[in-house]
Amino acid sequence: MLRQLLSGQCPLILTAVVMPRANLIISIVLISFSGFYAYLITGLPKRNLPNTLGADFMPWVLTICLLLLSVLLLVQSLLKRSAEEEADKISPQQILGMAVLFVIFVAYIVLMNMVGYLVVTPFFIFAMMVISGSRRWAEMVISSVVVTAFVYLVFQFVFRVQLPRVIFL
Repeated sequence: MLRQLLSGQCPLILTAVVMPRANLIISIVLISFSGFYAYLITGLPKRNLPNTLGADFMPWVLTICLLLLSVLLLVQSLLKRSAEEEADKISPQQILGMAVLFVIFVAYIVLMNMVGYLVVTPFFIFAMMVISGSRRWAEMVISSVVVTAFVYLVFQFVFRVQLPRVIFL
């Protein structure tokens, strides 16, 4: 047993050290980054306007979300007891799917600045739903429009932030 432990062949060592090591490293890096980002947020200017959110509101929300998710990843990687996920390899189809997602995302960003948020976002959400395997067309169309409208209204009236608009209007 000692020889197995030292050589790294013991299943306990493989489970506890090898498998979650990447997640452990990533979670520590992300926790460090969120701490650094929180430090940078403290340097943002304070807003003196009444009944408005400060310039630091959304960065704090994002930082707290990143920190919480990173801590969850850290806990999950420390508690992981199964080496089955290590055997899972990424297939060429999955790599192609990720490349397509990346291209669609870049096109969305470029088109949003050219055409506007309200025009491009429903198509983007619809495309993401198709790629993720959803096949209920009516549900996809309705949810794409509703989510786009909801996000627009929240940013427009709650955050008072204007999203990119159509250039020709």
